[in-house]
This record gives sequence, C-alpha cells and structure tokens, in this order.
Amino acid sequence: MKGKNLKNRTIFSITKKEVQNLAKEKVERFLDEIELKEVQKRIEFGLECWEDVIIYAIKDVLSSKSK
Repeated sequence: MKGKNLKNRTIFSITKKEVQNLAKEKVERFLDEIELKEVQKRIEFGLECWEDVIIYAIKDVLSSKSK
C-alpha cells in the first residue's frame, strides 16, 4: 500500500456494535442510548493520553524490529 493511501485511514475505532456485544457478554444485556453515551464519555476520558499509548507502541515496534 502506498503512503498516500494511508494518509487519512483510520488506525483504530470502537463501534457501537462492539460495545453492545461486550455489554451483552459481560453484563448480560444491551445498553440503552443514555448508558452508551456515558460509556463513550468514559472511553474518551480514558483515552486522553492516547499519544502516550501510540508513542509506546511505536517504540515497542521499532525495538522489536531491531532485535
């Protein structure tokens, strides 16, 4: 794949369906819209340091590649 094709491609996303499937599996029911919105807020809060996660991943990839 050429670099320009990667320019605006999503690296990671979480769909509503994935959250609902996990809720069904873990708490045995689907979430209503209000609960989904609250889950979204908490995920966003938890990912405020997403840059740190990406930097760690980059360094880990480059480190394992050089071995």
